[in-house]
Formats: sequence, C-alpha cells, structure tokens
Amino acid sequence: MSTAPVRRTQAERRATTRAALLDATIDVLVDHGYSGLTTTMVCERAGVTRGAQAHYFATKADLVVQALSHLTDRLVAELVSQPIGVADGPEKQYAALLNRLWEIYTGPVSQALLELFVAARTDPELNRSLVQFDAAVMTTLADAARRVAPELVARPEFPTVMTTSISTIRGLRMLRSVASERAVQRLWPPARDQLLHGLPGDARS
Repeated sequence: MSTAPVRRTQAERRATTRAALLDATIDVLVDHGYSGLTTTMVCERAGVTRGAQAHYFATKADLVVQALSHLTDRLVAELVSQPIGVADGPEKQYAALLNRLWEIYTGPVSQALLELFVAARTDPELNRSLVQFDAAVMTTLADAARRVAPELVARPEFPTVMTTSISTIRGLRMLRSVASERAVQRLWPPARDQLLHGLPGDARS
C-alpha cells in the first residue's frame, strides 16, 4: 500500500517560502552587489512570486538585512552546536572564541556585509536597517560567546574585547575585495595573536 504524502501546514509553507527568499537574497547579493540586486532576481532564484516576496518583505533594504541576519543566525547556531570542549582559563577560551568568530565571518557573510556597509553610506533606509542588524548580531554573538568562553564573558573588560575582536575580523575579511582568500587567511594567525596579547595580564596567567 502506498502512503499518502504528508501535507505541510500553512505555517510550514510560509517558513519554507521565507527561507527560500532569504537564501536567494544572499546569493544574488554576493553575485551582483546591493546596487545590482532586484527583488525580481531574488524571486526568480527562490522560485516564488513577487506577491509572496512583498508579503514577507516590504522593501529591498528590509529583505537584504533580514537575509543577512538569517544567515548569521544559522552560522552561529551551527558553530555553537559543534562540540568544542570547554577550554580552561580566559586566554584559551578567548582563542577558541576568536577562531569561532573567524569562521562565522568567512564566506557569504563577509561578502554581503561589505556590499551593505558600502551601500548604507548613501542609502538612509538601508543604513537604519543595518544599524539595527549590527546591534542584534552583537547580542547574538555575545550569547554564543557565553557557551564557548564563560570565564571570559564574565570579566568586566569583555564588551571592549568583543568589539575589538569583531572589528578586527570584519576588517580582515573585507580585504577579500582586494586580496586573495589565501592572502587573507595568512593574515589571521598573527592578528589573532595580537588580540590574545591584548588581554589584561591576569587573564593570561
């Protein structure tokens, strides 16, 4: 006897459509840049109608920022879910955290961010959305850090450490626009060592 196919709920169909739009947006953004991205291109790649896109995302800026948030959340969830073993002491925890952050900002995240940061300078709507995204992603990364480096997060200097780390990693990843991936990867170990050296002395003991 054949088994009747399981029908998806309306909520499941909506979630699938939304995810397809967000994934397609990142692909188009990386391939064509923010100025070249159109909602028509996104809909064609996602295989959904313009009406469906307009139902979920009212503007182009909202679509691309939500897509970047979707990708970042997915990468953070994947990285945190991997068994890493809790390192002893703030310095080793910091090293583990830095390597995790470097992985998060490899690939489509860094390429998409570069496109959006440049475009946001002259696009007020995108700028507002990107400011909100940046605040949300810092909260998400701080929550992830508590899973990887609890002793480090408990220290009073952690917010400054986190900001410096993210700024350094983003800056290196954005060099990808003028350097090869191999060249950028070679810059990471010495930069990581400098970040580790910047911890207060008692944290490295």
